[in-house]
Amino acid sequence: MTNLTGYDACHCLALRRGSRHITRLYDTSLARAGVTISQFSILSVIDRHPDIRVSELGTIMVMERTTLLRNLKPLQTEGWISSTKAEGERAHVFKLTPAGKQRLEQAAPLWREAQASFEAAFGAERAARLRSDNLAVGAIDRL
Repeated sequence: MTNLTGYDACHCLALRRGSRHITRLYDTSLARAGVTISQFSILSVIDRHPDIRVSELGTIMVMERTTLLRNLKPLQTEGWISSTKAEGERAHVFKLTPAGKQRLEQAAPLWREAQASFEAAFGAERAARLRSDNLAVGAIDRL
């Protein structure tokens, strides 16, 4: 094994570089449906959690509020999500519109194609381990 030093030893840089490669793969596939992997992910979460608050969505997506709001705006502009205030509360809740559900259904097979492509290139078991390991990072309390 090579003794890594400097930026080659940085766990964060390695994860970010790998993430950018995977993002490129998914974005290329999803472009045919007119969405990015970030948009697809947000639409998927909102679809599973109708009337979700921004804070809940941010927790699931592990995104800062301002970044999340910036990512939600184009989805609202496209008419894929709607926002209303929760009854008796100041918080906005989001849900998919019929156009958003249609866009998600159009993109889902392309997402599955990207999944299959990554697993074919990286190995299905190895990809599952990678996903599991990355999810485990979020479970570390002291980060």
